[in-house]
Amino acid sequence: MTELVALQSLPAAAKVVVDALTATPPGPVKALVTGGVGTGKSTVLAAIREAMRATGAAVSTRLPGPQERPAVVVIDDAHLLGPEELSRLAELAGAPDSTVVAAAEPRESDEALRALVTAIERERPRITLGPLAAADVSRLLADPSGHPPRGELVTNMMVATAGIPFLVSAVADSARHPSPNTVAQTAFFTLIERLRRLAEPELDALLVCSLSYDLGAADLAAALAVPAERAQLLVDRARATGLVEPSHSPHFLRSVHRAAAQVVGNARHRELETSLLRSQIDMSTLSPALALRLAEHGVRDQQLADVLREQAAAGRGDPASAARLYRAAVDAGAAELRPELADALARSGDCAAAAGETDDLLGSADPRERAAAVRVAASMAAHTGNSAQAAELFTWLGPYPEAVVSAAATIVLTSVGDAAAAAAALAAADAGPPTAASRAARTLADGLLTTVSGPYSAAATKLGQAMAVEYSAAQVLPDSPVAVVTLAALHAGDPVRARSVISRAVRAGRDNPDPLYGHRHRLLLAWAKMQDGHLAGAGSDLASIDDAALQRRDALWAAALRTAIARRGGDTGAVHKHWYAAVEVLAEYSVDLFSLLPLGELWVASARIRQQDRLAPALEQAFAILSALGNPPTWSVPLHWAGVHAGILAGDPGAVTPHGQALAAAAAHSPFAKALAGAGRTWLRVLANQVDADEVNTASHSLAQFGLTSDATRLAGQAALQASDPKVSGLMLQIARDLKVAAGEGGEEPGAPAPEPGSGTGHARPTSSPLSDREREVAELLLMGMPYRDIGAQLFISAKTVEHHVARIRRRLGAESRSEMLSMLRAMLTSEA
Repeated sequence: MTELVALQSLPAAAKVVVDALTATPPGPVKALVTGGVGTGKSTVLAAIREAMRATGAAVSTRLPGPQERPAVVVIDDAHLLGPEELSRLAELAGAPDSTVVAAAEPRESDEALRALVTAIERERPRITLGPLAAADVSRLLADPSGHPPRGELVTNMMVATAGIPFLVSAVADSARHPSPNTVAQTAFFTLIERLRRLAEPELDALLVCSLSYDLGAADLAAALAVPAERAQLLVDRARATGLVEPSHSPHFLRSVHRAAAQVVGNARHRELETSLLRSQIDMSTLSPALALRLAEHGVRDQQLADVLREQAAAGRGDPASAARLYRAAVDAGAAELRPELADALARSGDCAAAAGETDDLLGSADPRERAAAVRVAASMAAHTGNSAQAAELFTWLGPYPEAVVSAAATIVLTSVGDAAAAAAALAAADAGPPTAASRAARTLADGLLTTVSGPYSAAATKLGQAMAVEYSAAQVLPDSPVAVVTLAALHAGDPVRARSVISRAVRAGRDNPDPLYGHRHRLLLAWAKMQDGHLAGAGSDLASIDDAALQRRDALWAAALRTAIARRGGDTGAVHKHWYAAVEVLAEYSVDLFSLLPLGELWVASARIRQQDRLAPALEQAFAILSALGNPPTWSVPLHWAGVHAGILAGDPGAVTPHGQALAAAAAHSPFAKALAGAGRTWLRVLANQVDADEVNTASHSLAQFGLTSDATRLAGQAALQASDPKVSGLMLQIARDLKVAAGEGGEEPGAPAPEPGSGTGHARPTSSPLSDREREVAELLLMGMPYRDIGAQLFISAKTVEHHVARIRRRLGAESRSEMLSMLRAMLTSEA
């Protein structure tokens, strides 16, 4: 500790005292140094003694007798003196001609000590020592040359030591570059060693006070069965150590409790906590936070479990907290809450823990527990891309008379193509009360079945009714209601409903994050944006998602979405990269009804890169599911549209025919299918150089109407390239531009806040750039190696116009050659990025 204070120097207030004591001529000085354990009180007093002795003054470090009159009295640990000694010291401090310097812990309830403090503070405010700030710790840990330590090391030190000097000093002396584990261990062992110096009653008080900031003298008196006055003194002493300050982090408070528990031993620890629990229950003062701490320390009690149960049920909005509370309740003796624990773990996003919890429950003799275990296990299987396993679980369970279980079974069994089993699951009579949650779950499942057996318009009504209920589910499903409704809308060509539903969910997730379904919702919103031509917005949404946190289902959507954006952006290299990444995920994926959109996109991309054979097994499985469901138009149309595109890109008219026929057959039942069938025919005629301006205009606007603006602009752009008449080509380019502009105007999320005046969107061009916005777009595509024809198709301008732009760029830059222009562009755009 001497080295520590020497390094950090004395506090400014202590320097003032030293200056006063060593002044010439010397005068009477009164000073009091207070602080918790290990804050440097003794070191400050040592510096004062040395300074006084250097002046030749007689310094006494003990309380002088009645006839003694030393020049200076310096008393350390004054809080350890008895009442009579403190009274004599206070009397001496009150003498006008005396010089008294004392150090003590701030025990405010000790009347004799308070009298001493009052006497000294009449002359000078106390010098209070406390924890070091992060900046002080950083200076302490600087190397001999003055270089500061890593910020991570300082953070670890502050977490483990709370800045308390004796702990900081111990860690600093342990190693020059200690690891986080070394920091924590050294601080903890040093704390244990210091606590061993405390008396048993003080340790008991510290053990109780370190459980919660809210526990006071009355709580300690009840727990220890001691008089209130005695309890007040013990609490005062515990707080005077400075180890249980409200300013300390919960982590440090737990470290203090663990250290005190090791000193008193397991038996005494359990005895104290059990006694505290009983007294808190008797006084009706048991707080949820204290109940949680006691349960996590191994205290078992049914009343304790009941408190935790109530708190967990009330805190469903915070799944991680609910899971912790249910876990503690189960550990406290409420084994019947294990199904609720499994649900809470799943909702918190801890799929592995949730699945592990259900393994034991699947063999339960209680039908309710068994059904809940199947629902949670199946939901986790679906979340991780294993819908086949989920279906096996519900098939093993059979129909069960509970609405949420029935709804979950219906979702899973429909997704694997077993409509009969799905209908049977939903038909099971509900033995529970008709709560809002049960009604919403059954309506959702009924709406999903209707998408298979009837027109989308009828299904949309039921799905809308399911979404109209404010449903904060405590019970997980294989997919979120929001995702099911959005998927149905996207497959059926209902972009307005899809964007509305999924946007609301994403906005709600910003204030209340959903650990289980949050990524899925954001991916679905990005997918809707991509289909509607908002590639930048979709890419931005995708970039905000951490791939490492994605389960297999979300990982497939993310990889397919990246592939889709790259293909529409003309980045062949990125198409290859993301397609292969997606296929790796798909190899471990159980294809189901809800994965048809990413599968279709990967199919089109595979035709682009000549890898269609790799997807044959997955496509066969997908079409088998659709066939088993009777090829419902709501779900089958997008995959057939992908088949049309794949056939076109592969240059295989024969491969296009069956999908075109399927779209034509579905046209009688689906306006979306009718639009796609017409657009497919138009596209084939365009590729055959048979460009009819009115037909292309109608087909393009039909695609945009159903949320496929990206495909619509590509059709119009392709028509512009294939048209032999320059006027028709120009008209087609204008159609493409108009569609892109119209889509851009509706590209924001419904209800999203408008940008502030003057705020830009996307990548704003620096005002110092010598290029116009259009020239910058051309330059970026040129640097990607794209030929003029492809750049024109991407920007909906002619190849000749691209050539003129490139010539102007070269003149603006003053480049003497094409290679020099490209080098200048690369340097300029890189510096602006």
